[in-house]
Amino acid sequence: MEQIPTPPNQTEAKKDKTYLYHMVPADMQGSVLHPLNSLKDTNPELYLSKAEKYEDRKHVMEQFIPTLECAWNDVLHFSAINPAELKQALVEAGMNPREMKFYQIDPSLLDPKQTTIYLYQEKRSEDKMNPKNFSEYDPEKLAEHSALSQATKDYYKEKFSKGERPLLFVGVPHILHKGSIDISNLPIIVV
Repeated sequence: MEQIPTPPNQTEAKKDKTYLYHMVPADMQGSVLHPLNSLKDTNPELYLSKAEKYEDRKHVMEQFIPTLECAWNDVLHFSAINPAELKQALVEAGMNPREMKFYQIDPSLLDPKQTTIYLYQEKRSEDKMNPKNFSEYDPEKLAEHSALSQATKDYYKEKFSKGERPLLFVGVPHILHKGSIDISNLPIIVV
């Protein structure tokens, strides 16, 4: 896999192009990225390891995505926010984040019929999976979801000030894809 340096923003030649990003798992096996629930049968040990991150939030694993008619862990989660912006926000919050690697995905690789956008607008748990909190996936409109909100930056600062580790994608619109994706030829962004 080709590693390319992360520019402060999208490169000049591609500044109008918005990409999707998925953090490279430290324990990535093979050349296909699978949703968590797919690992139950194909790699039970890896499934158990990955499911641990939901230990304090098991309710998340049971959430139903109405626009794709599947569970939260039946989809891959992507962000349209450049990883350099995420890391910069962590630094500004006072943290010293470790090196992070992200797959850079051309949004046209995802089937719009199998993809939706979780807008992350609702604060109350009971309203989060309301169909109104989702939007159709349109690769041409991803720029609308490519900036980190002030609320997320404030969340990072609050967590850091309490000595807690923030969840990286709180408040960030999630591009959810029902299915797997071949990552063998995807560039990796290192920040």
